[in-house]
Amino acid sequence: MTTPEDLPPPDLLDNAGRLRRLVVALLVGGAAAAIAYHVADAAAQPEHQSGFCGSQARAFQFVFSTTSLVGGLVFVTVLKVQNWLANKKYQRERVPPAKVR
Repeated sequence: MTTPEDLPPPDLLDNAGRLRRLVVALLVGGAAAAIAYHVADAAAQPEHQSGFCGSQARAFQFVFSTTSLVGGLVFVTVLKVQNWLANKKYQRERVPPAKVR
């Protein structure tokens, strides 16, 4: 029978796992933002807009806001999924609670 003293202590300072998840989320979010930039830039074509009445500025604003929105949403989504999977793995590795029979 396994006692709590036999088990390894829980790793409360798992900085390597958190840092790895943040870096992966940042890389995936950055890649998604780069793709979104190219798609939005090709759709709006701010370089070919006339500067009259601020249409070029609005096109650039559309490109940069779309890029930041997509990059941020993908970053948060990837980080949430990775944290959920890490929590699921942690719960699976825990010792089941004792039951009175």
